[in-house]
Amino acid sequence: MSLTKNLRRILDERKITVAELARLSGVPAKTIYHWLTGQQPRKIEHLFRLCDALNMSMEELYGRPKKSTNKVQLYKDISLQDLRAGAYEIILRPLKTDADL
Repeated sequence: MSLTKNLRRILDERKITVAELARLSGVPAKTIYHWLTGQQPRKIEHLFRLCDALNMSMEELYGRPKKSTNKVQLYKDISLQDLRAGAYEIILRPLKTDADL
């Protein structure tokens, strides 16, 4: 989904006017109107301000689905036998630097 369509949908869902969004974000209303007519953003800072005001990520603003970052959920069906893994011990120690050599 494009920024234009998604921004229009967000404004409708949240019942926010362009003027209100401009006041909340600090992005000029004229700029937001340009985006709603299909113009692409020129300043990334404006997009960041908009995301902060709407409390959403850039991906959500552009309508992209969130990527799952929960690795446990991704691999929940894999057992140790499937991985053919044994038991391992992890030892944490300071990394040697050039100064230590």
